[in-house]
Amino acid sequence: MYKAAVFFLLINLFALGCLANPASTTPSAHHTNTLIASTTLVPPYVYKEHGQLMGLAVDILREIEKRTELAPIDIRIQPWKRALRWAEDGTSDFVFMSGVDKARQRWGDYMSTPIIVERYRLYRLKSQAVELTSNYQQANRYRIGTERGCLYGHGILREAIDQRFSSNTISNDTESNLKMLLQGRVDVIAGDAVRVAWALEKMGAGEKVVAVNFVDSEDSIVLEWPTYIVFSKKRDHQRLKSKMEEALKEFYASTAYQNLLKQYSGGAVRL
Repeated sequence: MYKAAVFFLLINLFALGCLANPASTTPSAHHTNTLIASTTLVPPYVYKEHGQLMGLAVDILREIEKRTELAPIDIRIQPWKRALRWAEDGTSDFVFMSGVDKARQRWGDYMSTPIIVERYRLYRLKSQAVELTSNYQQANRYRIGTERGCLYGHGILREAIDQRFSSNTISNDTESNLKMLLQGRVDVIAGDAVRVAWALEKMGAGEKVVAVNFVDSEDSIVLEWPTYIVFSKKRDHQRLKSKMEEALKEFYASTAYQNLLKQYSGGAVRL
């Protein structure tokens, strides 16, 4: 009888413990000796290979960690909206790869130096001529492909995508966008130069796709989109932000940064 009572008590205590600490990807408690960073997968800036988290933005963050001797940074991959929500409610210390947005500025403290500046170009098949001026007046002759979740700024490029190109076909990512171009389903695509260079190398199609050069301009960059580390205002990180800012600027001024960039873009792009 006594043994049965003890066994019953242990079973109930175990059940209560499980209910109090359910398995979840959300951190149940914030440990002061670990910094939690939230983001989403954006290859080659953030991606997984053989289960290991890699990427240009990841490597930059690790370099900041090393140069500032910070507490270990635990990077948590989530769908983008959830990654932002974690920083908003203080579940994570910061989110990274975020563009400037008024709504995010209400809950987030942006670093002044971007972690990644995405530089967008239009791309075409090398075998197909595309003639465009920088004001996109002839855009109605061409079909464009874009990526889901990319804002493409708020200026003339965004206007051209919405109103001037004959059609806009939206894909899930850069590789899918390139596949549409290679299959002839669109005439041009808009994409970040580093992402495109990475995807073309992965697909073995680097010789088939080239950037569109405007007939009235030598500059093929159609949009510069800086992305940042954004600290949660739920946590007091002013000192941490200052140290990370200093380390990031020092790293960008070093040859180590240019060498790192070449690993991800084949030297084709300078950020």
